[in-house]
Amino acid sequence: MSEPVVSVLMPTYNYAHYISEAIQSVLDQTYQDFELVIIDDRSSDNTDEVVKPFLADPRVRYYKNEKNLGLVGNFNKCLEYANGRYIKYLLADDKFDKELLAKFVPVMDQNPGVSLVTSDNYVFGVRSKIRHLPLQGKHKGNEVIFSVLKEGRGNWIGEPTVVMFRKTALASVGKFSGKYTCLVDINMWLRLLMTGDCYIIPEPLSYFRQHPKQASSKTNVQNWLDEYNFYKDIKTSNPYGLKKYQMDSLGIDEVIKNRALHCSKGMFRILHKIYKPRNRKLIKKALEVASHEKVIMQGFMTLLKKHAPLVNPVRALERTS
Repeated sequence: MSEPVVSVLMPTYNYAHYISEAIQSVLDQTYQDFELVIIDDRSSDNTDEVVKPFLADPRVRYYKNEKNLGLVGNFNKCLEYANGRYIKYLLADDKFDKELLAKFVPVMDQNPGVSLVTSDNYVFGVRSKIRHLPLQGKHKGNEVIFSVLKEGRGNWIGEPTVVMFRKTALASVGKFSGKYTCLVDINMWLRLLMTGDCYIIPEPLSYFRQHPKQASSKTNVQNWLDEYNFYKDIKTSNPYGLKKYQMDSLGIDEVIKNRALHCSKGMFRILHKIYKPRNRKLIKKALEVASHEKVIMQGFMTLLKKHAPLVNPVRALERTS
C-alpha cells in the first residue's frame, strides 16, 4: 500500500458527542488520497464506541494512549503515526468543508517554497460567522509573522483545524512546544514560517466550533499569562527572526502592558475562589506580572468601573430611581 499524500490527524479527549461529525467530514472529502489517524488521550466517555463503526474504512486508524498526555503531548503523539507528505490536523469538535483537501493539496504541490497553507473559515456553535483573513494568496513567511505579531493582532492564521504544513518541515522546526499552554498553534505556525512562505486561500474551507468547554477561552487567567510571556519573549529574544525595523514598529511595549492589564483584571475576578490551589498559583503569577508592569490598580479600577452597578449599591439605586 502506497503512502497517502495527506495525513489527517485527529487528537481527541472526551469529545464523543462531536467526533462522528468530524470524522464524517474527512470521509466526505472530494479528494480521497488521505489517511485519518485518531488518537484518544484516555477519554472517559464513549469515544471508543462512536469511532468503532468508522474503522471499517481502511484509511481510518484509531489509537488510545496508555496514559493521558495532555493537549501538547497528544498533538505530538499524532505526528508519530503520520505517513503522509502533508500534515492536516482536525480537532475532534471541528469539521472540514468537503472541498478542503482538494483546495489545499494543489497549493502545496505547486508551491514547493510554501511551508504553510491556511484559509478563511467558518465559526459555528455558540455563534456563527465567517472569518476572513487579512491577507490573500502567497506571502513571505517573515511578512506574515510580522502581520501576526504587530500590535498584538494575534493568531489570525488559524487553529490547527485550519492549517496544513509539510511533514518534512518537522526536521528543522521540531514538534509542538508546551512553552505556552494556550499558544501551542501560533508558536508552531511562526516557527514553520521561518522556513518558507505562507499561502492564504480566500475561501472558508473549515469549521471551527465554539463551545463553553474550550481551553482557549480568553477569560482564562492562564491564557493571559501565556500571552504576556509570549510577547515578553518576543521583545527580549526575537525568537521568530524579525528584522530590526519590524521589531521597532511592532508596538510591543503597548502589547505587553495590555496583556499585563488583562492578567490584573483576571486576578481580581478569581480572588473570591482563592481557596482553590490552582487559583492561588494563578493569582500569585498574575500579581507578579501586574506588579512588574505597574498595572495592579489600573486593572482593579477598570474592573470596578465595568461592574459599578454591582459593587456600588448607592449608584445602582440612583440609576433606578
